[in-house]
Amino acid sequence: MNAILRFIYHVYQLFILLPVLVIDTAFVGSVIMLVCPLCTKQNSIRFSSFMGRLWGKIIIRTTLLPVELKGLENIDSRQSYIVVANHQSCYDIFLIIGYFNQSLRWMMKASLMKIPFLGGASKTSGFIPVDTSSPSKIHETCDHALKSITNGVSLVVFPEGRRSYTGELGKFKRGAFMIADRLQLPVLPVTLYGTYEVMPRQRDFRFARRHKLTMQVHNPIFPVSSGHENIEYMKNESYRIIKASQEDTHK
Repeated sequence: MNAILRFIYHVYQLFILLPVLVIDTAFVGSVIMLVCPLCTKQNSIRFSSFMGRLWGKIIIRTTLLPVELKGLENIDSRQSYIVVANHQSCYDIFLIIGYFNQSLRWMMKASLMKIPFLGGASKTSGFIPVDTSSPSKIHETCDHALKSITNGVSLVVFPEGRRSYTGELGKFKRGAFMIADRLQLPVLPVTLYGTYEVMPRQRDFRFARRHKLTMQVHNPIFPVSSGHENIEYMKNESYRIIKASQEDTHK
């Protein structure tokens, strides 16, 4: 019976999910690129965030994935954060952008900016392409990010830098925490569960597996000082919180 249900789910993805994904991305991307240039900066951020939530929710709901949200009360809509999360799957993006109820900007691989509609919408929305080709490019990326986070707009970063191949939490890079230190903003750790089971990195462009998705927002980590000591504190504390949360779910 399970084999029959899997076959039906695969057929559904091929003939329903895939067309919806393409149409959803094209529609949302086109609307953002058309409307946002006509708006004020603040209205443009609100509108692109609203459309982003619509995009993410449509994809997750069309994939027929149940979602559980924990700790949303830890988000202060008036406060800007550096949001850091574990990175296991492309569904991490759909989950955060769809269900994190705040205006967000993202640091994302520059190569993603070349994807039709998605790239144009990301540029229009003020997302930050990450270019690590040289120290000067890294500095430009950080400067761009610093100018983007104001008035309740938060920046999302995957501090591992890439998706995990195993689902285990990888080493955190310092970039997100350097930005938090420069701006003296709190870091908001987020743990994502279930996305690896839906579509791990090694199964890209294959059929998704049905599994419950959970997003847990933890208490913010506020700066304790400035400089190297503060950066290391926020980095290590974020890692500890996300790692402990992952371990608790597997007990």
